Amino acid sequence: MLMINGHKTIGIFLSGISGTFRRDLCCSLNRAARNHGFNVLYFNFLGTIGADHRDFGSMEYHILDIVPFDKLDGVIFDNNNVFIEKIRKKLHEKLKECKCPVISIAEPCKDFCHVRFDNANAIADFVEHFVRVHGFTRIGYMSGIEGLPDSVERLNAFRNAMRAHGLPEDGVGVFHGDFWYNKSDEAADFFFNKCEQMPQAIICANDYMALSLCDSLAGMGIKVPRDVCVSGYDDIDEAVSHFPSISTATQDKNALSELIFDLFENKRDEIIPGRMITLPTTNVYRVSCGCMPISKDTRARDKNASFHRNVNMLYNLYDSEAGMLEMAGIGDIKQMGAAFEKHSLNFGSYAKFFFFAYGDEEGKCSYEKEFDHPSDKVYPAIWIDMSGTTQHPQGMIPVSALIPPDSDDGFTCYYITHIHFGEHCFGYTAIMMNSESPFGEFYNIWTINIAVAMETLLQRNSIRSLVADLRRESTHDRLTGLLNRKGFEVSIHKGFEEAKKNGGTYVTAVMTDLDKLKSINDFYGHGEGDVAISAIGRFIAECSGEDDISGRTGGDEFYTVMFGKDEAYARDFVEKLRRKTEGFNDTMGKEYALGASCGIYSVKAEELENIEVLLRRADENMYMVKRKKQISRS
Repeated sequence: MLMINGHKTIGIFLSGISGTFRRDLCCSLNRAARNHGFNVLYFNFLGTIGADHRDFGSMEYHILDIVPFDKLDGVIFDNNNVFIEKIRKKLHEKLKECKCPVISIAEPCKDFCHVRFDNANAIADFVEHFVRVHGFTRIGYMSGIEGLPDSVERLNAFRNAMRAHGLPEDGVGVFHGDFWYNKSDEAADFFFNKCEQMPQAIICANDYMALSLCDSLAGMGIKVPRDVCVSGYDDIDEAVSHFPSISTATQDKNALSELIFDLFENKRDEIIPGRMITLPTTNVYRVSCGCMPISKDTRARDKNASFHRNVNMLYNLYDSEAGMLEMAGIGDIKQMGAAFEKHSLNFGSYAKFFFFAYGDEEGKCSYEKEFDHPSDKVYPAIWIDMSGTTQHPQGMIPVSALIPPDSDDGFTCYYITHIHFGEHCFGYTAIMMNSESPFGEFYNIWTINIAVAMETLLQRNSIRSLVADLRRESTHDRLTGLLNRKGFEVSIHKGFEEAKKNGGTYVTAVMTDLDKLKSINDFYGHGEGDVAISAIGRFIAECSGEDDISGRTGGDEFYTVMFGKDEAYARDFVEKLRRKTEGFNDTMGKEYALGASCGIYSVKAEELENIEVLLRRADENMYMVKRKKQISRS
């Protein structure tokens, strides 16, 4: 069980939630979930973004990698709604492994229990209506996406009904649309310029196509219903407010939702693969088929509603434009959260909004490091909780938690959207609305905006990291990681100036020179010489204190300058270094013995003319040590 609060949780997988039909469906599902005591988590798929961005929709499958299927108490999914085949296939694979009951809606699916509306009867009833009531014999049909199950079922119902009335099964012609607004001009041209007979009525497979077809026909000077009657399917809000209002088939989504949640609550054993439950539809006859008179009141109401819709649309566009401009200039993740909170006014009132960024074991987030797939951990990068009922976690949390626990034990509903751009996965957003209605279309624009902003932030952080690396390379030695001559000199001069201001401060230098580097290079190669140099550099770094300044100033020459430290501290440093080199010799099994000679010089800062004197004296003392070693060996 996914512990959001004390209630069981149902996962719902839908695409295009902000569309009118899906919004109505979500409202009815939310009401039913509340009535039956369930929480719901919607996994929102945006699908294809226009004709040129199918890649965006195809990358949404990554959200399925973070869904805690094993913790859900039930699943609802629209088998006809996820148009990206890659996602459909992966979702089916995940759901077949689910231990919880699964219910599909819309398109039948033999692997799961299926609850649906009767597509065929509504289409057949419209054929019957146009033939019996209006006496039409020339009827055209605007189908949905060719090959899509809903399209096939409704087209077959049209053909069967036409044959039953002794009419040609394709009527005056069948045009394949897209279940959306995009092909209405082509359809209008097809029916009135390319068919042998002009239609008296056109039956459309859904309302979106019926609405746009009416507008396209009006553009050709063809009036609905005076010159041709039109019907749709789904009874979306626009079908009522459009002029003319659209005759359509209505589906009782409340009955569908109540049935589904009753199965989850009381009849789980009846949710079995292959079972199909079919609910009836009801045809509604309005102006577009000539069965409802056009009154002046209706015209005025429609114009008034249209005016308010247009005004709201303009304000929403302004909010989006302002948000886009601000998001484009963000420099860090906190600015992104502030921009969202300031401008997110155009998709509905919300109670909570979270953005969880993928992260790794080292604490790097997806806006700092590239992730090509979801990670095991997420970071709450944006946290807006207007209700104050969720505790803000500190640092990374397991991605399996998905949603933070809620102290409010009432009905909880989140909509979760995956955030990605190209091959980069950034995380996911979770939003809770203040009503049963889901978000409006502008929320999807916001999620895309966040994805683009995250990509920009990632690139900026990558550039910052590259610049930092270049700066480090300009002051640090690649082989040892210590300061190079330039970095060392800048650092010690700055430290020396500070030391002189503080009277009585000791300044100590240790000059370290690797023993017999030439012999190592000559006998074992320069690669082995680099191993020896790197080892000494590493040991010097390990022996240096936090405030000590160490650098490699030549091939095998190293300096360490210690401010505020005396000779005793330096001798302890040299002894630590000696033990490190002996440990290297004992454990590494090299044919040569690693060794170093160190010279120490310590003096009060005010007694030094300049820092170079300190280094020179340490250098001289190092050569004295090296000569003593040579004498003792001879």
